[in-house]
Amino acid sequence: MTPDAGLFGNFHFLRPEWLWALVPIALVLFLLWRQQSATRRWQAVIAPHLLEHLVVRPKGRSWLRPSLLLGPVLVLATLSAAGPSWRREPPPFTQDTAPLVIALDLSESMLVEDIQPSRLRRAQQKATDLLAERKGARTGLLAYAGSAHMVLPLTDDPSVLEAYITSLEPSVMPVPGDDPVAALREAEAMLADDPTPGTILFLTDGIAVEAAPACADHSRSNRDQIVVLAVGTEQGGPIPRADGSFGEISTLDRQGLEAIESQADAYVTTVTVDDTDVRRVNRQIATHLTAVQQEDEEGRWRDEGWWLVLPLALLCLAWFRKGWTIQWEA
Repeated sequence: MTPDAGLFGNFHFLRPEWLWALVPIALVLFLLWRQQSATRRWQAVIAPHLLEHLVVRPKGRSWLRPSLLLGPVLVLATLSAAGPSWRREPPPFTQDTAPLVIALDLSESMLVEDIQPSRLRRAQQKATDLLAERKGARTGLLAYAGSAHMVLPLTDDPSVLEAYITSLEPSVMPVPGDDPVAALREAEAMLADDPTPGTILFLTDGIAVEAAPACADHSRSNRDQIVVLAVGTEQGGPIPRADGSFGEISTLDRQGLEAIESQADAYVTTVTVDDTDVRRVNRQIATHLTAVQQEDEEGRWRDEGWWLVLPLALLCLAWFRKGWTIQWEA
């Protein structure tokens, strides 16, 4: 289902041949109506000018009769059998939780302490909180700076992931710098063989504008979405050095994040003091999985005809009324 199609944008019937049954149903209801008319039944025997004076019509007619409810019952039953549908159901052999690759930025700017205790420590805390929120869903980990490297492939063991996440430092990276495009390519390789649509989560203090075209190409050609959880402030802070001194001021790259969001249709959010950011990311991961599965042209359409069984059952309860089966006319 395309995003702009609406709830019933793809409404159709799975078994439309059942709709032909409405033709004989309409004919039967018409004949039943003619048969139940007392005036029509005696027209061939009694002269019309006498008939209208001989027919006795009761003063209080009951509107609830089998002849009146038979039509809605048959129509609802036919529509239910035709199988109305407007959404697809998830493939039966895929996971019900989306795989996730966490791309942790280990560039030197992540050591800035404008967010306590530091950008890196806060990003690691958010990553472990997300693992707890996903309850053992498959998650992989990669680290990047001037180069990108897989730390752990997709696993459903959060304890192993937490041990690796909390131990990562910029000093372990062989090439200094900041190359999110390399991280994107590594994440694509980690998710390439997984049949379930996944998510690539960047935990970073910014992605350069120059990376936006590569992210846009990914979004056009790949089912795996890009999510960015930005860690940092626009005021920023100095980058600490190994000798205890401080380098240049590093601020949150708002311009680059906006470019990724607009050009690559990525979901971008900033870190919060509570778990609101983690819940947003987790909700976005689940929403993306559902949306892609709905768009899957190979997925089966969900039969929604059972919804009509509820009003059909309520109408059929009338047949349990005392004397109902013989009250076919007023």
